[in-house]
Amino acid sequence: MSTVEAAPKPVPDWVALGRKAAVPAFIFAASFLAYYLSINEFFQRSPPLWYDHYDYLAKAILHGTLNVDSTRMSEAERIPDYFQDAVTVGQAKYLPFPPAPAILLVPFVALFGMHISFLGTQFTTEAFVSLLLGATDVVLFWYILGQMKVSNATKFIMVPFFAFGTALFYSTTTGTVWFFAHVSAVFFLLLSMASMLRGMNPVITAFFLGCAFLSRQTTLLAAPFFLYLMYRQRHESLDLRFLLDRNFLRQAIPFGAVLGAFVLVSLWYNAARFDTIFDTGYKTVYDSYGGVPYSYYLTQFPQGPRFDLFDIRNVPLHLHAMLMLPPEFHPDWSVFRPSPYGTSILFTSPLFIYAFLVRRKSDLVPASWLAIALISVPIFLHYSQGWVQYGYRFLLDFAPFLLVLTALGVEEHNSVAARRWQVALLTLSVVAGFWGRYWANQLGW
Repeated sequence: MSTVEAAPKPVPDWVALGRKAAVPAFIFAASFLAYYLSINEFFQRSPPLWYDHYDYLAKAILHGTLNVDSTRMSEAERIPDYFQDAVTVGQAKYLPFPPAPAILLVPFVALFGMHISFLGTQFTTEAFVSLLLGATDVVLFWYILGQMKVSNATKFIMVPFFAFGTALFYSTTTGTVWFFAHVSAVFFLLLSMASMLRGMNPVITAFFLGCAFLSRQTTLLAAPFFLYLMYRQRHESLDLRFLLDRNFLRQAIPFGAVLGAFVLVSLWYNAARFDTIFDTGYKTVYDSYGGVPYSYYLTQFPQGPRFDLFDIRNVPLHLHAMLMLPPEFHPDWSVFRPSPYGTSILFTSPLFIYAFLVRRKSDLVPASWLAIALISVPIFLHYSQGWVQYGYRFLLDFAPFLLVLTALGVEEHNSVAARRWQVALLTLSVVAGFWGRYWANQLGW
């Protein structure tokens, strides 16, 4: 006598959805909690309550102006006089920074004001949203790894590396204006990459890339990454046929048009503040640092020449800060402390070495290196190497592409011995991240 097994009961939609959401929810919660504790009682430091320029710009936008010292606002809503990097024009003050991070803050400032209290801890709204956005960045990277179809072992290595072993950790937990801009730019870059890998409409991809541009202007130079991938979806080799490929042009033209619209918004933003489309305010800020040792080079050679706002002589200074600058030696119990001018990523994030070990053929490899090379040009020419920071914060402008390469390298080297090396480098990166955050707390960075 045969028996017929009962068909399994279908899983309710809400259960299936809950299972899918469990991993990203855990990643977000773990990242946010670790970020929160690292600047709270756990490391004996309260969150910074200063240099939240974007809170003031968000408040100004809510009042219908870009002037962060407008008489439309109360005295408490106007930017304090001691805040650096605010440009005075007549009776008004404007920020030189692009507006997207402030626009992100508008709903939070509208609901909660300029400060948020969380579990008894007082944050500026900007600093608190930075924690939320940084944890979201980690979830987005996890999602991109899924789109890349890497193994779970690679995900288990790359996700904590990004969260705690890169400049994202310090930038997220610092949350002041310069660092929040990076966290915001990474957020939008990851969204643009995720939409590209999912094959979404190029208008959506361009929209997110445009938002990244209005967070950190250098990120606009990532556009060829997306155009290259669009082209390679239809052609095995790169040649001038793209000029005649209607299918490619149907994607590339809307993509370029949307980015062009964001460039026009940026030019309007310049004119609205400084009466000319070509003035961003950064030259005025640069001139204000005339007597300040804003680079490691000037601390060693205080009478040395100060290079221009963008100058090829700045390139070695960036390479030194990014690749060579070691921790400072101190003849006390600490022995070593991070330099306020940066610390080599070979010390802070050694797992990035795997980005240079990729041998597999993947369209992501040349596309990522192209984006990194292009974004690096204005960064390395810039007069500042990041100033007071842990690690090298400008790396975040091209970090999503470097992380993709690193993930491919980690995935490719999957022997037992290689995995051990990867776990060791991951551990060193995470320990270095918390070590840097600890000393930044102690030194008031």
